[in-house]
Amino acid sequence: MNRLVAWFGHVAFISLGYVIAVLVAVAATFFVLLLPTVLPDGGAWGSFYRSVRGVGFVYQSVLMTTFLTALPGFLLTLLVARGQGWNRWLPFACAGALNAILALLVLSAWTQTTPLNISAAPLLPCLPGGFSGGYAYWAVTGRFLIKQREAVSA
Repeated sequence: MNRLVAWFGHVAFISLGYVIAVLVAVAATFFVLLLPTVLPDGGAWGSFYRSVRGVGFVYQSVLMTTFLTALPGFLLTLLVARGQGWNRWLPFACAGALNAILALLVLSAWTQTTPLNISAAPLLPCLPGGFSGGYAYWAVTGRFLIKQREAVSA
C-alpha cells in the first residue's frame, strides 16, 4: 500500500511539472508572438493594443490544445530522460523545443491536415516556447526527481 501511495505521489508530481511546463511554454510563445507588435513601426505589424484584445480567448484555446498535443512528446521525453540518465536542464529544454515540432505534427494529424500545410510562422514562436517549457519542467520537477533517483540508487 505504501508503494502505491508513493507511486501516485510521483505521478502527481510529474503531472504538476507538465502543467507548469505547458503554462510556461504557451506564455513564452505568446510573448514571442506579441513582441513585434510593441515595436515603433507605425503599426506595420499591428498595434499591441489591437493585438492584445483577443489574447484571453486565444490563450485559453492554445493552452488546451497544447496540453493535449504536447503530451505524447512529453511522455517520450520522460522515457528518454530516464533511459539516458539526463540530470541537467539543457537536455530537457532542447527536448521541449523538439516537442513543439512534434506537437504541431500531432495537431496536424488531429485536424487531418498535412504537415506541409504548417508554415514556419506558427513553428518559430513555438520553439522558444517549448524550450522554456522544458526548462520549467526541469526547474519545477525534473531536478528533484533526479536527486531522488540518485539517492535511491546510492
